[in-house]
Amino acid sequence: MASSTAKKTVSSYQIGSTLSILYIAIRVSTANLAPITDCDEVFNYWEPLHFILYGSGMQTWEYAPQYALRTYVYLLPMAGLAKCLQFLLKFLPRQQLFNLLLLQSSTTTQEILLMDDKPLLFAMLRSSLILTSCYSELSFLSSIHDTISPTLAHWTAFCSFTTAGNFHASPALLPSSTVMILWRLSAANQLRGWDGYAILWGLVAVLAVGWPFCAVLFVSTGLWALWKAAVSSSLERNDDGIGMRCRLMVHVLIRTALHAIVIQAIVMMIDYHYYGKIVSPIWNIFVYNATAGGDELYGVEPLSYYVKNLLLNFNVVGLLGILSLPILLGRKLLASSFPQTVLFRLGDGHFSSSGASDGLKILMLVPMYIWMAIVFPRPHKEERFLFPIYPMLCFGASIALEEVMMMSMQVLSLILPKSKVAPSPNKCMLLGLVLLSPFAVISISRSFALHHNYSAPLDLYQHFYYHHILSKDMTSERENEEVTYICTAGEWYRFPSSFFLPANTQLGFLKSSFSGQLPQPFTELGSKKESLEIQEGAFNDVNKEEMDRYIGIHQCSYVVELVPSDISDGEETPECLQYMKSDPSGDWTQVASYKYLDAISTDALHRILYIPFRRSSKVRHKGYNLYSVSRSK
Repeated sequence: MASSTAKKTVSSYQIGSTLSILYIAIRVSTANLAPITDCDEVFNYWEPLHFILYGSGMQTWEYAPQYALRTYVYLLPMAGLAKCLQFLLKFLPRQQLFNLLLLQSSTTTQEILLMDDKPLLFAMLRSSLILTSCYSELSFLSSIHDTISPTLAHWTAFCSFTTAGNFHASPALLPSSTVMILWRLSAANQLRGWDGYAILWGLVAVLAVGWPFCAVLFVSTGLWALWKAAVSSSLERNDDGIGMRCRLMVHVLIRTALHAIVIQAIVMMIDYHYYGKIVSPIWNIFVYNATAGGDELYGVEPLSYYVKNLLLNFNVVGLLGILSLPILLGRKLLASSFPQTVLFRLGDGHFSSSGASDGLKILMLVPMYIWMAIVFPRPHKEERFLFPIYPMLCFGASIALEEVMMMSMQVLSLILPKSKVAPSPNKCMLLGLVLLSPFAVISISRSFALHHNYSAPLDLYQHFYYHHILSKDMTSERENEEVTYICTAGEWYRFPSSFFLPANTQLGFLKSSFSGQLPQPFTELGSKKESLEIQEGAFNDVNKEEMDRYIGIHQCSYVVELVPSDISDGEETPECLQYMKSDPSGDWTQVASYKYLDAISTDALHRILYIPFRRSSKVRHKGYNLYSVSRSK
């Protein structure tokens, strides 16, 4: 009877359980509701991925061979998955869908069916990212459940599931999101005592993702493995105890070194193929950020930037997460200082606290504080830099809640009869969920706000993709292989990637008030020496504006612009509207418009949260508009 119960508790978060299936289903179904909040995700990762798959895309200076700050290894798993999905998409019954679209077009059904449905592929790739994130979450939760406490696992799952931070971090194609995933997998293995696998996941994060700074997140992982090797034979009665411990520690170091050499060799061979020369992107990016301070060219922010970010994405969960280790250590210190005081004793089996579990908790929390100590003081701040510590914040919040509840119960036990304050583990777990629920509602409201207020770029470019395919001029453009430009000025950083551009269509930049360096179209690397030289001469690493990036309005067939609902006399006309007005040969018409929040004119509460029955006067929108041109010949 006891064994069957144990099996039941162990399997709560295992892949294939009812809870895990429900968890994955809900998370994957919301994967494409999150807007893309960072232009680096598009231009440094989605665009190179599009280049690998289709031979076109926009290139940033980080991918220029003379700088080589990004590794192509990070993109290859997604490229392989994309190839598999492209193959599967050919067998989907899309005929009926396109028949409906053909009611508005003279394009033949066969012509449309031969085209890649790139927006659908993009959506499936984002879903696969969140599916991978779910797998790492469930592995981490299952390890907490089995090695520390089911209650802590449930609270951590609740925080992770509801927070706005995980809503937009999980489907992001960013190294910081991938490091978050790999840290969970490493932590899950470490909790179960599989230190070799824990270190291996850390090596993959550091060497194959291309973000060497994350190494500090895995320092405690390596030190823990060495410490375990050092004490593993301490209880053995033999004369060679010290020698045995030394051999085990050397074994850990040699195994780690061999894994690192193999991974790094594979990474450098793949990057050699794409860059045409031997490079080490992780070394290049480390030197660039550590010595030159070049990241400050892209903006600096005060410390309050991260504080506001954590409050927006995690609210009270973030605060509890940061306070978790001080609370835990404070309770342990008081318990050791006043061992006879019932207030600081451990609970009567209703909580997870014990010497062993406390050590595991501290082991999981320490990387968060190391990361904050390094990242917070840096002048250049990005929201994505906090992604790796999101799992630790949720786990830490659960620990802080447990400690506070334990202390509260023991205080009450001194005041009230014990029978009234001795809850069962299930009651403790439910009470914790009730206490977290108001903050979960706020986080969910924040996630809805992100979707409703900022999804216009994804919606508009998807509309453009199918509109252009179904346009009457599509056939002639494909036959002549002419490039169709969809242009933008100040809105370039909201471009959701070339996965929303049909064949022979390219993003074009109109000169705007932005005076930094813009991307340029990829050209093939590694095949000819002259193409390599062209790439090396096209970029700089000081964010200096390159004038060859711009085209004229007469070259544009479409324009994207963010337009205020009312352009008052004192408000400047959007740049693209000025260009269209000055275009002598073009007759510009609006094709589509989607609502985008006017953050300046909307009050803070309605800007931050989604309130269903809000008054329209409280929320102001701009039009995220698509225009097309008819030119006189």
